[in-house]
Amino acid sequence: MGSSITGKAFSLNALFEKPFYQIDYYQREYAWSADDVRTLVTDLLSAFDDHWQGGRPRWQRAEPEHFFLGPFVYVEESRGVRYLVDGQQRFTTLHLIFMHLRRIAQSYGKPSTVDKLNRVIGEFHGNRLRFRIDIDERREFLTRLYDGVRFELEAGAPISVRNMSFRSDLIKERLDQQLTAETCAPFVDWLLNHAVLIGIKAGNKASGFKIFESMNDRGARLTSADLVKSFLISQVGSHQDELNERWRKMLARVTTDQEDPNAPKEFLKAALIARYASMGDESSADMREIDEALNIWVRKKAEDRIGLKTSDDYFSYVDDLIYLSEHYVRFKKALSKPYLSDRLEGIYYNAVNGLTNQLQLVLAAVRPRDTATDAKCKARLVANYLDRLYVSRILSDQPLGARDFEAEYRLLIPQLRRCETEQQVAQTLAAALPAEDFEAIHNFQLRGNNRAQVRYLIARLTAYVEVGCGKHDLSAEYLNENRAWQVEHLWPKHPDWYSDEIPEPGDFLVLRSRIGSLVLLHRKDNASLNDMRFHEKIDRYGRQNNLTAILNPGHRRNNTFIRDFVSDNDLGSHFHDFGTDPKMQTVVASRTELYRRLCQIIWSPQRLGFPTVDPPEPAEPSGQDEAAPQPRRRPMPNGRTAVARMIKYGVLPEGVSIFARTSNYRATIDGDGIIWLPTGDAFVSVDEAGRAISGLEKCDGLDFWQVTGEDGATNSLRIIHNKARVEGRLTSAQRRR
Repeated sequence: MGSSITGKAFSLNALFEKPFYQIDYYQREYAWSADDVRTLVTDLLSAFDDHWQGGRPRWQRAEPEHFFLGPFVYVEESRGVRYLVDGQQRFTTLHLIFMHLRRIAQSYGKPSTVDKLNRVIGEFHGNRLRFRIDIDERREFLTRLYDGVRFELEAGAPISVRNMSFRSDLIKERLDQQLTAETCAPFVDWLLNHAVLIGIKAGNKASGFKIFESMNDRGARLTSADLVKSFLISQVGSHQDELNERWRKMLARVTTDQEDPNAPKEFLKAALIARYASMGDESSADMREIDEALNIWVRKKAEDRIGLKTSDDYFSYVDDLIYLSEHYVRFKKALSKPYLSDRLEGIYYNAVNGLTNQLQLVLAAVRPRDTATDAKCKARLVANYLDRLYVSRILSDQPLGARDFEAEYRLLIPQLRRCETEQQVAQTLAAALPAEDFEAIHNFQLRGNNRAQVRYLIARLTAYVEVGCGKHDLSAEYLNENRAWQVEHLWPKHPDWYSDEIPEPGDFLVLRSRIGSLVLLHRKDNASLNDMRFHEKIDRYGRQNNLTAILNPGHRRNNTFIRDFVSDNDLGSHFHDFGTDPKMQTVVASRTELYRRLCQIIWSPQRLGFPTVDPPEPAEPSGQDEAAPQPRRRPMPNGRTAVARMIKYGVLPEGVSIFARTSNYRATIDGDGIIWLPTGDAFVSVDEAGRAISGLEKCDGLDFWQVTGEDGATNSLRIIHNKARVEGRLTSAQRRR
């Protein structure tokens, strides 16, 4: 191409620690979607998880495999400055990830990790921080993110800055959910040293542009979708021209976003997994090959898996794909906004919650020749099933990533393939619905790692109440990626103001974060309330959504919409105000029960379209008053946490009592490593247990919690854990050998 071209593998540390990057005006728009960013962050966390286990490399492997992030094209402009021709979407996203990792490392008190991240984020020139990706219009946003100051988007903000702000919030939520004080520093080390990109260095800009054009010229390369088409249509005999034209129209139809060249592949991938991929022992291999080289998989599996033997078989299969694409496009559009008229809002809710592979399950239930009405009915059932499953997992503290639902997919896809009618789909899914009485909501609370889930739950309850009271459904606005609507605490963060009712500050902070203490407010209204007391806030709640406004005395008076809503939903004893100076425990208990009843209505099997299922056995009445803590569903244990391993190997006894470093607040650890507070709240993470009773944004639980040994000596869990690791007590005898 007229000058030398070289290629080299770079770790992220090597890429970002010293050079600065510039981007030309023609490609300065940062445009990655939420799915793009969510996929990258999830893939990085999953790859790290494959390497990391209980504080050491899995299988004692000293060096993990490198994680390949793709190629990029650059030119060395001058010493220390690189001109980025191609790759800015990944570079920008990685830079945002570094910023949030720095925030997390700071909050956990990891100065060496913060220092490593500072070096890849930027470099101070005097008092001014110059970011590694050096673009003027982004500087204010990045500076505020670096300083931990909220950035308010203005109406005329550049597209790149708007998208960076939205994706930054998503990155924050995902990293906060997954990283703990124990894994933060190892993840950063793994990311900087073992995630790599292949740099293609051009001698000058002209050469770089030519490389960029050749890599992105869609007409110059056959995609996997093109290769599948070529193979299938070559086998249909005399109907090739007809099917070829219909295929072209199909691909144009599924590519709803003209900037998404992967749309045809995503459709074919979803269709193949839904209808033909193995869900048994070969499922992992099938999924991987369909994802990486679906054209090869189709050729290999054409006869034994898809059943293609004659030209008529090939014709029918291609014909079915074309019909199926019409349904797929309808469902794909429902990912971006709730189609209330078609009752496909469940697809939108699942997309908001990151269930990126839900259409695989939907297409398993749909037949190519289904009418539009039948297809929508089946899709609605599948989407509603996933939504209810997601809510059940929220309350059970189970993992909520897209991959965490794969077990259900492998179980249900073969069953849905056999369903012909809407009724059969409904019966199949009804049988798989988890038994759910929503009692676990009594101890469900806002934590450092579940803000997105709490927001989702309250947004759905709020939208249901608003519609029931004659208002429009604003769920899409509540759940919009701009995060304009926020979770608001009814009580300010001042335990001393309420010490007469709740003497223990830790108990107050736990109660303050229970879902019954939370409402949904617009960001501007939320900011204006600040540290107001309860009686001051409710004076201003009257103009808010009805689920919040009902706390204002007089809001219900002469409001026929509210009266009818309460009557229709049998909420008379719970949908009300509490006067101006109620007991905090009374309000939280009653509001939580209101939320529980709303959950029962919104996610009842009958409302979701499923046949009647036997309800779970009611719990025996406890005889306790309304404010007493309710029994909590036991969360799913994680045997890989430091505390669970200490219990497993006898470093700590089952039922050991632990207490907070800053007070005498006590908790216990059971045989599965679950931390139980006196309030009945249970935590899998010692970080979150410490955060709940301290009010800290982040908490290193191993340092926070203390244990008194049989000899009377008091040590932190960190000291006990590190001593046991040095002594080899956190490894099984078999593995030590």
